[in-house]
Amino acid sequence: MSGLMLPTAALQRWQTTAARLLQLGGDSDGNELVLFVDGDDAFSAMLAAIESARVRVWLETYIFKPDGLGSRVLLALAAAARRGIDVRLLVDDHGSGELGPGHVADLVAAGGIVARFNPTPVWRLGRGLVRDHRKILIIDDDHGFVGGMNVADEYGGVRLGNGRFRDTHLLVSGPAARDLALVFGRSWQQATGIEPPTLPVSSPRPEGSHVQILGSDRFLRRRRIQRALATAVQRAQRSITLTTPYFIPPPRLLRSLRSAARRGVQVRILTAGVSDVPIAALAARHVYGSLLEAGVRIWELHGQTLHGKTAVVDGFYAHVGSFNLDRWSYDRNHEVVAMTLDPGVGAALEAVFDRDLQHSVEVDLEQWRRRGLWQRVQGLIAWQIAKL
Repeated sequence: MSGLMLPTAALQRWQTTAARLLQLGGDSDGNELVLFVDGDDAFSAMLAAIESARVRVWLETYIFKPDGLGSRVLLALAAAARRGIDVRLLVDDHGSGELGPGHVADLVAAGGIVARFNPTPVWRLGRGLVRDHRKILIIDDDHGFVGGMNVADEYGGVRLGNGRFRDTHLLVSGPAARDLALVFGRSWQQATGIEPPTLPVSSPRPEGSHVQILGSDRFLRRRRIQRALATAVQRAQRSITLTTPYFIPPPRLLRSLRSAARRGVQVRILTAGVSDVPIAALAARHVYGSLLEAGVRIWELHGQTLHGKTAVVDGFYAHVGSFNLDRWSYDRNHEVVAMTLDPGVGAALEAVFDRDLQHSVEVDLEQWRRRGLWQRVQGLIAWQIAKL
């Protein structure tokens, strides 16, 4: 298993689970990890990395807005291109509809390359619904950022943006950056028809973490994230901690979560109290009942709009990325997560979860049952729409 050493307390069942997960590929040892839950911290680190890049800056994102933070990132990218750095910017054509040719003119003039993923109207069923939802930044040969943060003021903190979203991002330094670049490369090739160069494998860091980069890809029919999460949840022994802004999981995952709670696993879910997609919140509330009855605990975050996408199982399986628990991520979008079997990362993410609970309201089963008729009808309609 690529030299992976599980904690001594791990049971044979988790040894088998880890072996199944690693069959999905994209794993490496010796990676340093830095977790970001504040937009200012994350974008300060990303801007500094772009400014210090020596070889390449590859950025892939679903949303890129030409607002204050977006303009700052564009300036940094153009400056890197003028230094002779290989700068590539890949944005989803639908998600980044506000970013026009005039906004990237300086970057292109400086030698940067800009591409748009799947410029097909979303109303064209089939291919038009497939969107690039990944958020990846590759710096040189050994640094990569991945998570839920798009490039827009909403994702920055109060200093670099407006602090609207509570999101999660991860910096990976080490051999896993190459695996992250391979995911970027597949998106770039699909968008442009040109395969970018493959990064060399960087040296592992002493005492670094084991990391697995997993991507889902509708065009290539790859569902590695879905398979990994299903495996971890089905074989959980102690705890499942999920943070997701849009909780509209497929029936199979709903059954797995209920089953886990009934066999004594502590299942905790944090989702958005005030959502940027209101229909998603209505749809989520429609399915709370069966989970609460099984013993699952659910909270809704208030104060900030939740946008982070993380999972922790049994304290040492953990992932951070762009993958939502909704139909779009499961069946249509191209997504990416960084998964690690590291109790330190698991503990850090659970600490963030517990901190978020201080600004959250737990869903009460009896109150849910006392919903009015109009709330029930809204939830049912939203649930049916969300499944389309």
